[in-house]
Amino acid sequence: MSDFATTVAEETRAAHKKFEELVLPHRQSLWRYCRYLTGSPWEGEDLFQETMLKAFATMTQIRNPIAYQSYLFRIATNARIDSLRKRRVQIDQYAGPDAIESASAVDPLETIEAVETLLQHLPPRQIAVFLLMEAFGFSAADVAGMVRMTEGSVYSALHRARVAIRQLRNGTPKPKWTEKDEQANPLLMELLQALREGEAVPLLQMLGDSVHNDAQPGFQEYSKREMLEGSLRHRGPALHVSLEWLWGRRVFIIQAETPQGLELHDIHEYEFDKDQIVYHRGYYFCKELLSAASKELGIPLQLQKDPHIDWR
Repeated sequence: MSDFATTVAEETRAAHKKFEELVLPHRQSLWRYCRYLTGSPWEGEDLFQETMLKAFATMTQIRNPIAYQSYLFRIATNARIDSLRKRRVQIDQYAGPDAIESASAVDPLETIEAVETLLQHLPPRQIAVFLLMEAFGFSAADVAGMVRMTEGSVYSALHRARVAIRQLRNGTPKPKWTEKDEQANPLLMELLQALREGEAVPLLQMLGDSVHNDAQPGFQEYSKREMLEGSLRHRGPALHVSLEWLWGRRVFIIQAETPQGLELHDIHEYEFDKDQIVYHRGYYFCKELLSAASKELGIPLQLQKDPHIDWR
């Protein structure tokens, strides 16, 4: 790497560290919003990371003091709506204020319970309005700017969502893990065995030469060679690995032995092409997703990890 590139990389890392400190108070609420807006912790994590990247990239455009929470939520909302528009999902039109009828507010505890159902029946902008106002307490004026609507249309969309949530209260059953599911993919079982036994050779044999290792936006590896010289050189604590269903996906749950007992250390996902691993994603640095997974799985979260991670 040239001296100039090295200087840019170092300055960017320093700027990103300051950015992380700036948005730290809003990370948890932003992650929850992204999760609810997408209806999935996995898609929510993707939207969360996309929002953080866009927010960091656009910081140079900020000239005056702003409300950072509104700024982040606006980016997340528009990113979600734009992504759905690209998939040709219909964004409906909203009636004016005269369409609003009397409707009581929804209990906030009912909000999260109904989001998955709402996602099947309401357009994304309407869901965003409902979440921003009911779950996160933004005003109609704030929301209007976030979702590119007039205040009147915001109130109308909120009313429609309130009515819908009263009518749609059936939950979505969680997928259940079975022995048959576990043996459905022999490659996953082979990988599970290698991870459990800590055998490097079988794992390396399964890695494709052009494997993509995705740990977080700032940490990517694009080949087996890069992984051998980077992430695979790190030896952490003794790990326990299991293959589980989590939020509709089959993932590897990694627990570490700590003085407090077994704690949730990481979550891994793998994609195969024939008999080769072509993509790996780890959630080692994703505090919000791991915290939610910890509660879902009933496993304490490891709060202190190398390098220099302290989430206490």
